[in-house]
Amino acid sequence: MKSQRVMLSALVGLLIIASLAACSGGTIGGTKAPVSGGSGGKSFNVTATEFEFKPNKFEVTAGQKITFKITNKGTVEHNFVILSPDGSQELSKITTQPGETQTLEFTPTEATTYPIDCNIAGHKEAGMVGELIVK
Repeated sequence: MKSQRVMLSALVGLLIIASLAACSGGTIGGTKAPVSGGSGGKSFNVTATEFEFKPNKFEVTAGQKITFKITNKGTVEHNFVILSPDGSQELSKITTQPGETQTLEFTPTEATTYPIDCNIAGHKEAGMVGELIVK
């Protein structure tokens, strides 16, 4: 019974966070100027916390190599997943533990928008999402 109350409390907390994020009317993070990636590439420094990426929007050119430096400043594990434009497939993924920094490289091949999320249970639903806009 106690474990059911704990799970219910956690679920209610996630729903409150998701509701607040949905009602904010703004974006979480925004677009940040990239760090020079050298030889035509772009690098982005990304912070993962509960439950957001900062920044959470990235603009690049098709065929351009991208390096994401993901730093987990949260207290739980997070991942950074780049999905196919329709969201049906994971194209690239990295997982970070609290206090850890990992690097993810990705080269988009087409001009479109790629969804990004943290697919750990409840994180995406709480607002841990972003997008890679390729022109």
